[in-house]
Amino acid sequence: MAKYSRLASVEERRNVRKAAIFVLLTIAAVILLFFIGIPALGKFAGFVSDLAKSDKPIASQDKTPPAPPRFNSFPDFTNQEGVVISGDTESGATVKLTFNGSGEEALADRDGHFSFNLKHQPRRGKQTWEEYLTEIQPTLAFTFKKSPDLTIDSPAPGAQFFGTKQRQVTIQGTSESGVGITVNERILSVDDMGKFQYTTTLNDGENKFLFKATDSAGNTTESELVLNFSS
Repeated sequence: MAKYSRLASVEERRNVRKAAIFVLLTIAAVILLFFIGIPALGKFAGFVSDLAKSDKPIASQDKTPPAPPRFNSFPDFTNQEGVVISGDTESGATVKLTFNGSGEEALADRDGHFSFNLKHQPRRGKQTWEEYLTEIQPTLAFTFKKSPDLTIDSPAPGAQFFGTKQRQVTIQGTSESGVGITVNERILSVDDMGKFQYTTTLNDGENKFLFKATDSAGNTTESELVLNFSS
């Protein structure tokens, strides 16, 4: 009987100890919720309430200008009436472009891609556009070119040559600096002033020479020279 009484007493003390620990943990949880959870919950509820009442979009506080846009490669020269300029920048950024005084804008897509389709009637000479994104304003240059000049200076078209001493003739001409010149598909040398010459031996009868000038944009100009020789 005494043994049973002692077991009951030990079990009762264990239950009391468990109950005390549970009460202490509950009190600690309530205090933690009061000082941390409730203020945070209140702030979140206030934010949701203000958002529901406002009909204005949330303004971004990011004032840092995006990095300069990166342009895809394009030719330095063209003879086309349209040019596509494309590149990459920050997603959602607006790229502004001024081309020969006319302004255009392009909005970068979610991947940061943008493009401009410039329609323009080619005219000789360099034309520029200014492209700027927020505070960044690089200047790019693009050149539209028409067909190059090509003139045969000597001898005159249809000139007549006679005898052995006149069988060999030198043809001289003028084009533009940087232009490639061929005669009957043979490449000629062109100096800084656009001058070139070609020395050849004439055959009896009619001799035809087709000169072609090609610039860096692919424009070409042709000129045919006919010389006559009689031995």
